[in-house]
Amino acid sequence: MSANCALGPCVQVYTDPTTHQLVITAKQNRPGRSLQPHPRPVPIYKPKPHAVVNPLPRPLPRPAPRVKPKAWIPYKAVPVVHRAYKPPVKKKSPIAKVITSALSLSDQITRLLPGSNILYQPRSNALTGVPVYFWSDTNSLFQVATAILGVGVSVVMNPSFLWNFGDGTTLRTSGVGGPYPNATITHTYKSPGTYTINLAISWAGSWAAQGAVLPVLGGAIVQNATATIQVQPGPTDFTR
Repeated sequence: MSANCALGPCVQVYTDPTTHQLVITAKQNRPGRSLQPHPRPVPIYKPKPHAVVNPLPRPLPRPAPRVKPKAWIPYKAVPVVHRAYKPPVKKKSPIAKVITSALSLSDQITRLLPGSNILYQPRSNALTGVPVYFWSDTNSLFQVATAILGVGVSVVMNPSFLWNFGDGTTLRTSGVGGPYPNATITHTYKSPGTYTINLAISWAGSWAAQGAVLPVLGGAIVQNATATIQVQPGPTDFTR
């Protein structure tokens, strides 16, 4: 939701009309951290307390008399080993300077919108002059509640319907219709024949996260469904 992805996750919700999917994405950039070494403490000089001087010093010990050797020991040369010089290795500070690059976190969630079919009544022996009841088996509301990168996101999508009954008559509705006695979506054919019915369902809605409500981007998802109906000649009115 934040414009600066370093302060908080940037969430976007949009539709993909090619796959009929709802896409929820989130991204957050976490800045790197720098840790400087602590300076070494400087030792503070503390003078030692003066020692108490004994007023009566002890007499110095007499040196031991030198003893002459009974026989002279011949001199034996000892070989000298020359070793290569190795410079001292400097110890590294236990707290080194640490710098990490920025960390980018992202996630994506997709949801497929439900498909639909065209249903009508009567299923057979439809007659001219007699209303035919139409409806769709799609849901009247599509909801998604999920969490992405710790942010709760809720999406609400609503459908709208455009009916084409195959004889040049169209009808736009916001409801799904239903069988008899629900007369929300009905059509009466005037001539017998075989008709192809087309239904276009457009999904659009809004999403909410962290107290903000925004429209779903990407345009409406349009789903199409078709069905074929056979209409027979209906009853004829006779007048005297």
